[in-house]
Amino acid sequence: MRGRGLKLGIVGAGAMGRNHARIAANLPGVNLVGIADVDQAKAVELANQLNVKSFPDLPSLLAEVEAVALVTPVQTHFALASEILNAGRHLLIEKPFTGSSASARQLTELAREKGVVLAVGLIERFNPAFQKMLKEIRGEKVLGIDIKRLSPFPERITDADVIYDMMFHDLDLLCQLLPDEIVDIRAKGEKLRTKVFDRVVTTLTHSRGAISRIEASRVFSSKTRNITVSTERFVFSADLLNKTFYARDFSSPTPSTSPVKQVDQLTEEHKDFLLAIKGQRPPTVTGEDAVKVLMLAEEVTKKC
Repeated sequence: MRGRGLKLGIVGAGAMGRNHARIAANLPGVNLVGIADVDQAKAVELANQLNVKSFPDLPSLLAEVEAVALVTPVQTHFALASEILNAGRHLLIEKPFTGSSASARQLTELAREKGVVLAVGLIERFNPAFQKMLKEIRGEKVLGIDIKRLSPFPERITDADVIYDMMFHDLDLLCQLLPDEIVDIRAKGEKLRTKVFDRVVTTLTHSRGAISRIEASRVFSSKTRNITVSTERFVFSADLLNKTFYARDFSSPTPSTSPVKQVDQLTEEHKDFLLAIKGQRPPTVTGEDAVKVLMLAEEVTKKC
């Protein structure tokens, strides 16, 4: 497919950038043109591995591509994304989009003005266990949601707190599972290994009475990614890590396990971006979606 398909560039050659590049290099309909990074040695190394070009800066990459996956530290997102969108290039930008809802809103408006696709990389939207849950709860009255995202302390040093580093995914999933207005937020944050929050628990009350609880911790002994939704008739549970799903009807003591199609989430995210650019539909995660989650994350932060 080299030389054919959507001309895509990757900006950022770190761990996540390498994942994006690996997927893009093998995706039908995509022509991975090359890699750019402020660390030129990293860009060259990754480009050589994939037999594509390395670029010394963003302008030189933009001159040869139609779309960009931006996978750099969040503090660089606004400036780089502005340059990409102003050049009229489609953009897939990693979560949490930008550092604030105000700057994210500016980028969303800019993409609209330029007539280009802006997709935000919230990969859990493409988790098949979550997608199964979203389908199964349709039509059910949700009474409560409990979400846990727990991990050991990461080897990588991060300046982002656990709300933006981990909980951000679950705030987004919550908005999809229960779109009712949030009327009250309570939260507690703990700084345990860094100077920012490493563990946060938040409880949210929704307009029709449902209660949601989200716990995010990067100082836990093992890795957990679970969602439990209680409705008037069922309890649904999704294991996002192992991609399994089960439902228990209150009239039956035995839970039923439903098959979940196993897919690579990052591949699905790139396919979704490509389809949006082709004009078949909006991206699954729009700029407007991410602005909403950023506003919610800001409120949780204020309550900690």
